[in-house]
Amino acid sequence: MTQAPFCSLVIPTKDAGALFERVLAGLKAQTCWKDVEFIVVDSGSTDDTVALARAAGARVFTIPPAEFNHGATRDFAVAQTTSPYVVLLVQDATPDHPQVLEKLVTALKEDKVAGVYARQIPYADADVITARNLNLHLTGRMTRDVHHLPDVAAYEALKPMEKYVFSNFDNVCSAIRKEVWEQEMFGRINFGEDIDWAERVLKRGYKTVYEPAAAVVHSHDRPVEYEYKRTYVCHRKLISQFGLRAVPSLGVAVAGWFRSTLDDIFYVARTEKDWGRKVALIFKTPVLNYLKIRAQLQAARDDAAGTARAVHGV
Repeated sequence: MTQAPFCSLVIPTKDAGALFERVLAGLKAQTCWKDVEFIVVDSGSTDDTVALARAAGARVFTIPPAEFNHGATRDFAVAQTTSPYVVLLVQDATPDHPQVLEKLVTALKEDKVAGVYARQIPYADADVITARNLNLHLTGRMTRDVHHLPDVAAYEALKPMEKYVFSNFDNVCSAIRKEVWEQEMFGRINFGEDIDWAERVLKRGYKTVYEPAAAVVHSHDRPVEYEYKRTYVCHRKLISQFGLRAVPSLGVAVAGWFRSTLDDIFYVARTEKDWGRKVALIFKTPVLNYLKIRAQLQAARDDAAGTARAVHGV
C-alpha cells in the first residue's frame, strides 16, 4: 500500500509572473518538500507559470479563464489530492521560513481542527500604509488563536463584527482536513469562500486555528480602481454572510473618509523616509480612501435595494 503524502499543496494560478519563482523556491526549501504532493490549477496563463510549476514537480490542470471560481476551482483541486491534509496557497505568497507547511499540518492534526490559516507579512517593498494595514489585520496578529463553537445559538446572538472576527479564515495560506472538506466543500462562491467555509465548519462543531508560527510574505500594491472593485465585493460578502454594514450611510462615509485620510497622511509624513514615495502616497491616500469608502457605501446600498453588480477580475 502506497503511503499518503505528508500533505497535498494546491495553488490556483494565472500569469503568476516573476514572483512565482520566489514562491516556488520557498516551497522547495520546505523541510517536508520531498513528501509533498503539488497540484496547480491554471486558468489560462500566457507566461511561463505552467512550465515553472511543472519543473517544480506539480501536476498541472488547466481550465478556461471563464471557468475560474474562487470556491469551485479550489474544490476541483482538492478533489485531486491524495493526502488527508491539504494546504491552500496563492501564487504570490512566499513562505517566510522552511517549516511553514509543517507548522500548518501539525496544527491541523490537533483534535477536531478543520482548518488552520497562517500569518501574513508584508513584502519589504510594500508602502507604509499597506504594511501598517496588513500588520493590523486579523492575519497580522502575533498571538495564536483557536475558535470553537459549542453553542450555535450563542453565535447567532453575536453582533455582525463579532461573527466576522470569529469566522475569519484566509486561503492566502491555509490548511484544511480533507475529511471535513468532504462534508463541507467550498462551493461555487465568487469571493470569500474561506470565511464562508469556516463559518459552516464551526457550526458543525469543528475548530479553526490561526497559527502565526506559520507565516507567508504577501502584500499588494494595487491600482486604485482594483481596490474599489475588491472592496465592493468584499463588503457585499460581509453584508450577505454576517449583516456587517461598515458604511451604512452617507454621513458615516464622509466622516470615515475625513478621519482615515487625515490619519493616513500624518502616518505617511511620520514614517515614510523616501521623499518621492512620501509625496506620491500623500496624493494617493485621499483618492484611495474615497474609493474604498464609496465601495463600502455602494455595497450597503445595493444590498438594501436587492441589486447585484457584476464585478470581474477580482
